[in-house]
Order: sequence, then C-alpha cells, then structure tokens
Amino acid sequence: MTRRPLLLPALGLALGVGLGLEGATVPPAALGALPLALLPRLAPLAFAAAGWLAAASARVPPAAPPDGAVLVRGRVVGAPDRLEDRLRFPVRTAGGALLEAWAEPTPWPLALGDEVLFRATLRAPAGRRNPGGRDPGDRLRSGGAALVALADGPVVRTAAPAAASRLERARDRLAEAAGRWLPPDQAALVRAIGTGDRAALDPEASASFARSGLAHVLAVSGFHLVVVAFGLERLLRALLLRADAVAARADPRRVAAALTLPCALLYALATGAGAPVVRAALAAAVILAGALLDRAADPLNSLALAALAILAAEPAALLDASFQLSFAAVAGLALWATPLRGALPVARPAPGSWRARLLEPFLSGAAATVAATLATAPVLAFHFRQLPLLGVAANVAAIPLGAALTALAALAAVAAAASPLAAAPFLLAAGPLAAALRAVSDAAAAPRWGAVGLASPGGWAAAAATALVLGVPALPRRLRLGAGALAAALLLLPGPLRAAAARARGGLEVIFVSVGQGDAALLRLPDGSAVLVDGGGAAGGGPDPGARDLVPLLRDLGVRRLEAVFVSHPHPDHVLGLEAVARAFPVARAYSNGDRGDGPAREVLAALAPVTLAPGEAWERAGVRFEALGGDRTPFAANDASLVLRATYGATTFLFPGDVEAAGEAAAVARGGLRADVVKIPHHGSRTSSTEPFVRAVRARWAVACLGAHNRFGFPHPEPLARWAAAGAEVLRTDEGAVRFLSDGRAVRRVEAGSVLDALATWREQP
Repeated sequence: MTRRPLLLPALGLALGVGLGLEGATVPPAALGALPLALLPRLAPLAFAAAGWLAAASARVPPAAPPDGAVLVRGRVVGAPDRLEDRLRFPVRTAGGALLEAWAEPTPWPLALGDEVLFRATLRAPAGRRNPGGRDPGDRLRSGGAALVALADGPVVRTAAPAAASRLERARDRLAEAAGRWLPPDQAALVRAIGTGDRAALDPEASASFARSGLAHVLAVSGFHLVVVAFGLERLLRALLLRADAVAARADPRRVAAALTLPCALLYALATGAGAPVVRAALAAAVILAGALLDRAADPLNSLALAALAILAAEPAALLDASFQLSFAAVAGLALWATPLRGALPVARPAPGSWRARLLEPFLSGAAATVAATLATAPVLAFHFRQLPLLGVAANVAAIPLGAALTALAALAAVAAAASPLAAAPFLLAAGPLAAALRAVSDAAAAPRWGAVGLASPGGWAAAAATALVLGVPALPRRLRLGAGALAAALLLLPGPLRAAAARARGGLEVIFVSVGQGDAALLRLPDGSAVLVDGGGAAGGGPDPGARDLVPLLRDLGVRRLEAVFVSHPHPDHVLGLEAVARAFPVARAYSNGDRGDGPAREVLAALAPVTLAPGEAWERAGVRFEALGGDRTPFAANDASLVLRATYGATTFLFPGDVEAAGEAAAVARGGLRADVVKIPHHGSRTSSTEPFVRAVRARWAVACLGAHNRFGFPHPEPLARWAAAGAEVLRTDEGAVRFLSDGRAVRRVEAGSVLDALATWREQP
C-alpha cells in the first residue's frame, strides 16, 4: 500500500464507473461512502462510489430529435477525427447540450476549442442492431451526448482560431508533404503513425495490422510517445552532458526532464489526445517529474494515477477499446515482463558486453511482447473476436521498424510545420521503413491460421479474465495453474457452449441479420450446422457489413464453418459482405442464380465458385430442404433473375425471394409453391415489388424488410408494407434490429434476438 497507494483507489473507481455505465441503479449508500476516502483502508470503496455516481450523472437519457434542420452554434470540445471524407467532432452547444457532429472536411483546420456554426439535421444515434454488436447510441449517451448532428452544409468558424488549430494545421502539412514525397500506402502509414491521422488508411491495411497483432503500432499510443518523449530526453541529456557550462551549473538529467515534459504533453495533443497517448503522457509526466525530484516512479502507481485522471474527467472512456488495451498492456508489462525474462534459460549478460548490447534487447523485447499479449488477450477477444497467433513474432520484427518510423514521422511533422520541403529528407527515409512494416504485417496476417477466431466473452467475463491473467504472477504457485485455466475457460468456452446449446435445443433457427442496406439471413439447422442466405455489402463504400456484423455474430454463436451459402443475385448489397465471411470461415458449398456479376461482386463470387441452383433443384441437410422456385430466369436480368429460395422444415416454410420485382414475382406465382410462414420482403420493400398476386400467393404470417436506417432509396415504401399488412402479415424491419424465428417443424414462433447469446436460455428454448 505504501509503494502503490493509488492502485486500489483506481481499481475501485474503475469498478464503480463500470457499474454506472451498465446502468445499475446507484444505491442510496453511495453518497454516504464518499467520506471513506479519508480512511486509507476503505478509500477504494469511496472511489467506487464516486465512480458509480460520476458515470450515472454523466449519462443522459434518449432524446427525440426535432423535425427538420436546425442551426447549431457551439464550441468544439474534443479533437476532431478524420474518417475518410468526413470529420467527426464533439460540439457543446450554446445551450449546454453535447452533440456528436459529422461534417464535410473544412478548408481550414477544425480544432479543439473552435467556435463553430453550421446547419444540421439532428438524429438519435443508432442502437445495437445485432446480438453482441456494438451499441453506439449507448456509448454516446454514456458520454453525455443524446443526439448526432449531421451537417447539411459547411462548418463556419465564428471566432478567431483556437490555439489547437496550429497543431491541426501541422497535421495537414504533414499529410501534404507525405502525399508529395511518398507513395499513397506509405504516406498513409506515416500520417497514421506520425500524427494519428488515419483518414488515408485503406480498410485492407487496418485489417492487416489488426489480424497480425500490430494494430498498436499503427495507432498512436504509449509506444509512440515513449519513442518520441524519451528519445528526446536522452538526446537532450547527451547534448547537455557535452555542454560543460550547463553541466557545471545544473544536473543535465533534470534539465532534460524539464524540457521534455511540455514536449510530451504537446505531442499527446498533436496526435489527437486519445486515451492511450494521454495515459502515456500522464505516466511520462510522473516519471519526468520523478527525475526532477530525484525520485523513481513505480509503474503501476503511475498507471493508476493516469486511470484516475482519465476516468475522473471522462467516465465513459472506460468503454473504449483503446483505453482498455492501453492499460492492460502496460499492466502486463509491469507484472509479467520480468518474470517471463527470468524464466528464459539464458542468464542476463554482464553490462557492457556484446550480449548485453545485442542479445539482451531481443530477449527482453520478446518477454515484453509476450507479457503485453497475455494481458490484452481478453480485451482483444471481447472487442475483435480474434487472437493473433503470430503476434509475438510479428512484434519482435515490427517494434524496431515502428520505433524508427515513429521517430522519423515525428521529425517530419515538425519539419513540415515549417516547410513541406524541409520534411522531404525525413519522409524519404521513412518510406522504406513504412513499406517494411506493412510487409511484416501482411506476412503475419496472410495465413488462415495466423489468427484464431473466438466468441466475445462479454464485458464482465473479459474483465475477470484480465484480472486473473494479471494476478497470476502474484499468486502462490499452487494457484497459478488454476487461475490461468479459469482465464482460458472464460475466453474459449462461450462460443462452443452456445453452439452446444443450439444443438441440444434442435429445431430450425432463422436470424435476419441487420446489415444496413442489404440482405443477410443466418439459418442454424437442427444438427447445429449453419447456412447463410446472402451476405450484405456496402455498395457505396463505408464499413463492410460482413466484417462488422456477420463475422462477429457467427463467432459469437460458435459457428466454425458454413455448410452452404446461397446468393440470390450478384448485387453488391447481397454479395460484398461474403468476402470477409469466406476469409473467416470455411464454406463447404455455395449456390447462386447463375449470374456471375461484374466488378467487385464478380471477384467475390469467383472465390466462392457457386453452383447454379436452377428452378426445381434442391439441397437438403438435417431435415431442412432448400429449393429454388420460380420459372425460367433466362428472360430476366438483375433483380428479376434473383434466386427465389424456399427453406422447408417439416410443415414450416421460410421464403427468400431476393430482389425480384413485378416480372420475377409473376413468374414465381405462375410456378407456384410460394406459401410460407415467414417471407423476406422482396427488394427491401420497393414500390416495384410485393405485387398483390405475390402477396396473396405467399400468405405469410410474418414479412421481414431487410434495409438500412435512413437509406437514400427511401425503403421501405408504404404501399408494399400496406399490402403485406392487409394480407394478415406482421411486418418487421431489420433497421430496427435483427429478427429471429424458431421452428419445431410444426409451427414457427418469433423469439427475442438478443437471447441467442445466452447459452442457458438457448438450451431452455422450445424450438
């Protein structure tokens, strides 16, 4: 307690904040617990109560947005994020409301502290759309923002530029210089590592670094601040030691620390002030202050101080993956690195020897990498549902490259602030390092076995696993194996348990997955095997629903392979998401309407190599028969040639008609066999589909419209929805969340989608 007086209060604060963010009701005794902070042994309880109160008071309830556009006047209260062709920034209005604003990039650098004015449409943020998926609305409300402001026009600055605008301008100048002197892929890496500007990163690069276990190298974090700040401190100390006049009057170590401290804080601001770099800046400040006061800082105590400062200022930061990864990694280094190095069968070499210069950095670096990997594994499983198996080897190769690239990118940023030409030498030296770093990442990410996919264990289970992993070195030897086994079970068992529960329950389960403006349906057959009908896709760019929605859901359900994939037709909003799915899971077989498509959709289909399922042909497994309906597709093209698929289990039927419109529907009606309990509404509910004869022929009890919220097509149109409702169908929409059904072969019933991740509830369900 004397060496680490802040550790338990920080843990108490984090626990209280976590309870508050979960929405747990604050107990009346919480206020009464605050005075316990004066008693060292009971202080953690006081901090837990304070965290609970702070998180609960920061949360705002859902709010209804006003109709039409409004004029937003306020102050930018956070560093803007550059996301492709958009800016995202928090703005505090003149009335005190906090909004998350999205706007086109401004011709001048928008910065923290700027006074702005713009016209915007206010919307309620999206909620959780799929079981286990992210809930951006809850995250925003936890931070105090109830609405999102979508700028309808340019953002206007109404006062003199804030001081931080100079830092934003420096980021712009580095981007301009990097674009001039480097190829686009290298320039994007330099911008991301140098100033935290990820706007130019392509999705393939981000996916590569995530899969290889090198995402921390790409995102500005404590690693980068350590390279810049302590590299600067060592350089200043070396220069001051050579200056006899200075060395005779002052301690060069203290002078170097005093000069480095403001630079470290400035670097944190210049790179976006994310949680990892703020944590590192605070820890660096403690270490540098210790050098000024001639006192050594304890790593865990410094980490606790950073946690206290960040969570006190922004309780909702606890929800951020970057916050969790950063703190877990540093705690792992502090607790695991030394024991792991000591466990290696190579004694530490004598200082000054060649082994100390060449071998020891490699061994200590490998031990540190393993330590950080162990500590962050539960967080990676929770947020990203995969663990990189080649991460240790990739980090050993990438860390030296990343360190050198960080230093050169920082120097280039400083030089570019003066002149793009001055940055050229540093950028030209950084280019080969960026290329080498990308090559290491791609090599580690390439093998299918290079990362193991697993289900998310859930937030509290991930927290428990992290605590167990971090606590193992401090436990008695007899308890270490059990603690490690329990942590592994928390991470590895959720998916298999959910899959086993579904097999034990039996029946046919159908989930219409919310994939934005597109179609995707997951069917789990009575034997537990999985089938996918379409895979969504972002036709106009943006997040890939395959990687964002389908792969996480499949992993959470414990799916290890897909027995079949059916593609209704090769339009991007039905096909492109299958690329990520096929990378993550083996696909035993694929069927389509025979159209090979064009553009990116053609490439995805070529990789799947689907077999044409002609009308009248079928495939069957575990008592579920998948049959193609409709007439000859030859006269039709595009939507009307969609595969009309009927899935029959016992006396129950599900119909998936793709995007057929009036002509395709007429052909299907003429062929017959359309009666179904559940139908996916054709073509997202367009006016040109769901004709009266088709609706009468299907006679569905439930009709599901697959579409994205606020889509640019205006789907679903009211006329087809009215026809389904008039025919007695209950109309459901995936823009309001996933829709789930169970069939026992005799009847179909709708069930709560969210309960699919509760293994016990699944086992108890009657199909």
